[in-house]
Amino acid sequence: MHTLNRNLEKNILEADGRYLNAQELSPLEHYAQSYAVRLHTYQQLREQSEKLVLHALRKLAQTYPELIQQHGQRCKYDMTEVLRYIALSVLRDDETFFKEQMMAWLDTILLAHKRTAHCVMAYRYLQEAIATTFPAGDATLIRPYLDIVTQSLQSHA
Repeated sequence: MHTLNRNLEKNILEADGRYLNAQELSPLEHYAQSYAVRLHTYQQLREQSEKLVLHALRKLAQTYPELIQQHGQRCKYDMTEVLRYIALSVLRDDETFFKEQMMAWLDTILLAHKRTAHCVMAYRYLQEAIATTFPAGDATLIRPYLDIVTQSLQSHA
C-alpha cells in the first residue's frame, strides 16, 4: 500500500532528478496544511465507527426489522469496513484509494445480496449520524466518500 496519495506520489516520481515547481508543490502544501484536520477525522472515525453504524442500523430497523434480524451482522460488518476505508482515505487525502480498494468489493457484495435500496437508506442514516456527531470540518471530509457509496448503490437499485 502506498503511503502518500496518488497525486503527491505522481508529482514526486515525475520530479525525479529536478526540483518541484510551484504548481507541483501546491498539492504537497495542501496535504501538509490539512493534515491536522484529516488526522482528527481519522481518529474520530476510529473511535466512533461502531456507535455510528449501530445508530444507522437501529434507525433502519424501525422500518425494516426483519431485514436487520436476518442481515444485521453482515450490514454492520460491511458498514464498519466502509468507514474504516473512509478513515484511511481521509487520512491519505486520496479518493482514488477509496474507489480502488473499497468500491469494487462493496459493489460485488451488495449486488450479490440484492439489498441496494435498503443499503442506500442505511448509508443515509449513517451520514446523518456523522453530520450530527462530528464537527462540520470532519463531516465535510467524510461526506464525499459516503456520496460515492450512495451514488453507486442508487445506480444498482
